Amino acid sequence: MTAMLPVLTSKDRSLAAVLQSSFEAVKGRPNSLNLKHVKHAVIVLVDGLGETNLLARKAHARTLVKATGPSISAGFPSTTASMLTSLMTGADPGSHGLVGYSVRNPHTGLVVNQLSGLDSLDVRTWQPLPTIWEVEDQIPSAVIASPRYQHSGLTEASLRGADYVPAANYADRLDSIAHFLRSTARGVAYVYVPELDMTAHASGVESDQWIRRLEELDGFVADVARLLAPKDGMLVTADHGVIDVPDHHHIVIPSDSPLLQGVTTGGEPRCLHLYVDEPGRVDDVFELWRNAEGERATIVRRADAIDSGWFGQTTVEHAARIGDIIVLPKGIRVYFDERVATSGSRAMRGHHGGMSPAEMVVPLKRFGAFV
Repeated sequence: MTAMLPVLTSKDRSLAAVLQSSFEAVKGRPNSLNLKHVKHAVIVLVDGLGETNLLARKAHARTLVKATGPSISAGFPSTTASMLTSLMTGADPGSHGLVGYSVRNPHTGLVVNQLSGLDSLDVRTWQPLPTIWEVEDQIPSAVIASPRYQHSGLTEASLRGADYVPAANYADRLDSIAHFLRSTARGVAYVYVPELDMTAHASGVESDQWIRRLEELDGFVADVARLLAPKDGMLVTADHGVIDVPDHHHIVIPSDSPLLQGVTTGGEPRCLHLYVDEPGRVDDVFELWRNAEGERATIVRRADAIDSGWFGQTTVEHAARIGDIIVLPKGIRVYFDERVATSGSRAMRGHHGGMSPAEMVVPLKRFGAFV
């Protein structure tokens, strides 16, 4: 079985290449993104800024739109925990283990939210790969992000080894970047910008609120560009894009539906993971879903998804975290399990996690010495 859309198994033109290439650029070495030798590399990661989202509102982001640089694949699943960890390790989700928004822990049977629920786990066992920050610890580095994330499990999983610099807003981020550039002879700084994604979930990417957030981001990028010395470079990229899904395209599976009997759900509305409680029922559940929802979703078994390269190189341990069955809505749709869907999740306008170009393709804009 093949994937609905091609999944880039090569990391040469994907988000997973960005951080490693930036370190190589600072060291003056060849890298997969062909970045020029710089003294400082600044990476601005904008949560939720897909290439489609940017181009649809390009009049509100003139600094970004005028910048050079090709689009790249963020990867699959197009969700923050998975893609940020790929960025920070240079590895596929199947290798680092964060294979979805929420996944079942095969050792406990409990579903773990990988954005906010990793604190309860032994994170270094759950995500066993060294981060690029750890490997490149001889190069000065800074992670500039919100204070609220500093001690989270996801930070431990993906950012361990870097110096964490708390910065609550654009002004703080700009000051922190300026300090890093002044105080180090060379190095890599990573800046995390969450506002667009938060607004997209609440109001949608077609909303006036999201446009205002995009304008604020564009001004910030212009301000950072002015800080760069002749031998400094900046990249602006993202972990995924977002699509707006109206309420009438919400597919809610009732709690008493045969589709959910003996099934635990994970993932997220654009990429549902189905964990079948009795292994001998997997084929039956697969047929139930395919007969009921096959016209509205791509429905695949775990083994087929792995064989098609959806999660990249996948270890046996991490394969067990992937649903026995994966449900990807076709078109502008989302799925909710009535048993666990909250009013907050049902109220979200913007969604991601699937395999559409709008969700997977992100910009990689180059500034300064990277041009």
